[in-house]
Amino acid sequence: MKRIYITLGILLTGVIAMAYLYFSNLNTETNANDLSLNTVASNSGIIFSFENDKSFYEILSGQDLFQHILGETKSKQFAALRDHLMSQQEIVNALNGQKIYIGLIPGSENTIDFLIGTQLNSNTNSQKLFNSLNTGQTKVNKVGEIYQLTFTDSTKCFIGIKNTMIVLSNILLPIQNALKAQKTEKQDFVNYIKNNSRFNKNTLASLYLDFNQMPLFLKSILNSNLNGELSIFNKQNTYAALSYNFSKEKLLFNGNTQVNDEHNYYKLFDHISEQKITINTILPQKTANYTIYAISDYDNWHKNLLELMTKNKEIDKVNQTIATINQKYRIDLDQILPKYFKNELVTFQLSSGEKFAAIALSNGEKVAQLLMDLSGNYAPEIKVFKEAGIAYAYFGEPFKKFERPFYAVVNNYLVMANNASSIQVFLNSYENNSLLISDEDYQDFSNQLSSSATISFYVNHKNSNDIFGRNLKQPYFKQYQAKAGFKSFDAFSYQLSGDKGKFLSNVLLYKKLEKITPKDTLSVQAIPINK
Repeated sequence: MKRIYITLGILLTGVIAMAYLYFSNLNTETNANDLSLNTVASNSGIIFSFENDKSFYEILSGQDLFQHILGETKSKQFAALRDHLMSQQEIVNALNGQKIYIGLIPGSENTIDFLIGTQLNSNTNSQKLFNSLNTGQTKVNKVGEIYQLTFTDSTKCFIGIKNTMIVLSNILLPIQNALKAQKTEKQDFVNYIKNNSRFNKNTLASLYLDFNQMPLFLKSILNSNLNGELSIFNKQNTYAALSYNFSKEKLLFNGNTQVNDEHNYYKLFDHISEQKITINTILPQKTANYTIYAISDYDNWHKNLLELMTKNKEIDKVNQTIATINQKYRIDLDQILPKYFKNELVTFQLSSGEKFAAIALSNGEKVAQLLMDLSGNYAPEIKVFKEAGIAYAYFGEPFKKFERPFYAVVNNYLVMANNASSIQVFLNSYENNSLLISDEDYQDFSNQLSSSATISFYVNHKNSNDIFGRNLKQPYFKQYQAKAGFKSFDAFSYQLSGDKGKFLSNVLLYKKLEKITPKDTLSVQAIPINK
């Protein structure tokens, strides 16, 4: 019996040793494959990923919409890489089946640069590979540890190799930083990408977003601070993993978005399932952008809002506001907006820059009556709140900018703005049926989207022209207006649907449909009659 125990002990020790060696080697290979991802994620918050395969390039060649986004210069650089590198058999063999990560990074002098990272196959001789590149079409110069490639059209790129990792960029600095880096500081983002990559194996390509890095990225593009309608990009500890869906008419991604900050307003919605969106039916035709929030159970949601305000140390001020108003006007605010709130909120902006907010109500006429003592008369249909902070107390962050707004109750909607003239503009649009929902381009766009969501962001290209003209730096605004740029796109949407602590997401950049006027085949040319 003792010998049996000894034998079992030896066998068990052997199995543990073999398992240790196996998983150690597996971990070493995995770490090697992670090098390129770590490097790109350290520098970029916008990463496009795909498996290097001939079929991918063939499919993508039918998608010219990326050229509109990248612009003429970047499109030319990527085309040169494709034509001069990816067409060579040595490169194809060295990178076959490997993951490629393309990161967009903020550069100097208001530029957007790129950093590409991937792995060489284990049997690749890197020196032999670069020797094979030094042909009539490509000139290779070595600068220290880095190779500079110059193509026949004068396009240049820089390449660096570290172990089996290969990194490529249109400028030198990211390559130098990549070769020096030991470990990424953005490990949470890397882990998020790795975890989501497991579920995206059958997708053509993936897009990963780290909103923490957006402020630095947008600094190269914007000539204004991230406030107002741009505040969504400021201090957002949020990740997104999106799968690319091929189409010639649109850029469509779907996947998930994860808000990591418990102090973030959007965390109030990540457990709320999608709801039918209807509040967009009141928006004026000149709407440039909007954000719609759907709330299925206000009482439960409001408890979470109060907890958020407590975390953000705002609750005392809010409670004091409500108590003071209740005492001063001998009313109970909890029996007005909370009681008659239906299920949707919206903030929106017109092409003129005017900003609004609106709340869907179950009984607009009753709310108008209950608000009479709290309101001053400006015009027959336009009122103004006598006290500040009412809407914010019950609906939070989106209403913070509407301290003591003018308002109108239109059917079952309470519409607010900071200027009486803005309310009048809204009323004119509504009464004349000049609405976004009646716009043919918006109808075409809406047909590409789900009619249900929890949070829905929308930007209209044509109506946002003046707003972007004020906010974008000149080269990017030129790209926004160019026919070979964003001009061919009609609108952008980012839909979020709550799902057990994260958001199922759909992102759409939609190309305007070209209207073809049919020829009149019934017209008959006049025939002269001889007399």
